[in-house]
Amino acid sequence: MDLCTVISEKFIPQAINLIYSYKINSFDQRVYLYYFNTDPQKLEIFHKMFPGQVVLQEVQPICDHALMPRVFFYKVYAINDCLLNHSNAMIYSDSANCFINKTTELENDLVDGSLFMPYTNVRLANQYWTTKRCFEKIGAPDAELMPQYWAGFQAYKKTSDNIEFVTRFLEYMKDPEVAMPETTVKKPDGEKERCIEHRCDQSLLSILIHKLGRHQHFDIHKNERYGDWQTIISFDASYVPNFENMVLSPRESKFGQYRFAQGGS
Repeated sequence: MDLCTVISEKFIPQAINLIYSYKINSFDQRVYLYYFNTDPQKLEIFHKMFPGQVVLQEVQPICDHALMPRVFFYKVYAINDCLLNHSNAMIYSDSANCFINKTTELENDLVDGSLFMPYTNVRLANQYWTTKRCFEKIGAPDAELMPQYWAGFQAYKKTSDNIEFVTRFLEYMKDPEVAMPETTVKKPDGEKERCIEHRCDQSLLSILIHKLGRHQHFDIHKNERYGDWQTIISFDASYVPNFENMVLSPRESKFGQYRFAQGGS
């Protein structure tokens, strides 16, 4: 499966680390690197380090919040454009993640041609991480009690259902009342309301999965391989990650660990 990720300029070292890890631990297919707020000359390093393997695509400012760093519209843009226009089978990963074991079994873990990673803790339900206005605009009030899905890792094959999914994903994300406010805004519905903060693309992903009947059950083995154990453990201190079975390590370079690229230098 191809790899898709998206960066601004300061995340170039993270992307180098991710791509190296993918080449070592995956099928070594094409990489689609989307970028915004970046000097194009600084992207030449990818052509030098990974000749013929990295396709650079600039995120287009198709709405007013397209390039706002803490709204994450650019992630949805990248997923949509990559699947519709470039790849027949793709993994989306945030640039701060990295692959630490072989991913050749990932296609066997797809459900109806996709892979979504749900949380299970009740404190990670949509109602705590999504504004009321977002539920209203999408028309899915019954999604409040449903689980959030991690937006930092997704996988898609080019099927008719997935084309519909990512098309609606992008269209909804263009609406500022769905996409916003930024994750830095606390208690966006008011101090007495349930919503702690709006998770932007993750909120929309989670509601759209519910609205379109695309739920995937929590699978402990898949979670060990690709799950967001850092968030899980922050809500459940008894959770013990299984590093032996782990394929994807979330947010490693966000915390300064570049095991594959030594910071991209």
